[in-house]
Amino acid sequence: MISVSEIKDILIRDIKLNPVFGEISEIVKDKHAPVRENDVPERIVIVVPGGADNGQLSRSYPRICIYVPYISFTKEDGLTYSRPDGARITELENECIRAFRSTVYGKSGIETYIYKLEDIVIEEDGETFSNFLNVRLKFEVVNTKL
Repeated sequence: MISVSEIKDILIRDIKLNPVFGEISEIVKDKHAPVRENDVPERIVIVVPGGADNGQLSRSYPRICIYVPYISFTKEDGLTYSRPDGARITELENECIRAFRSTVYGKSGIETYIYKLEDIVIEEDGETFSNFLNVRLKFEVVNTKL
């Protein structure tokens, strides 16, 4: 069994080691810092369902939420508009597929674990002036005894 906190730590460590994701300055657990419309960074938030932080799990479906801020542009009428950054979203989605489609193996203490991509959904979050990739993984401890 492995704790929710350990899963978050494993995923944050692995994401920071990735050359594309590691360049994103804000990589956090559970919630990102509040943003203002004119100051929205790219950010990654790791969310692991499973009850209390100290709960022990043998299987979980953590989410890696990669937020991509809107692009602002000014039209001929002089008004400023925002739109999704489709090119960046596509780049990060392709990196998620590359990084997580194959099974990742690792060890935490005495536990051996694996995780792999389950699905990716692109969602809009108007409150944070961003779109985000909602990347769902299947995380399992493989040496759990029955």
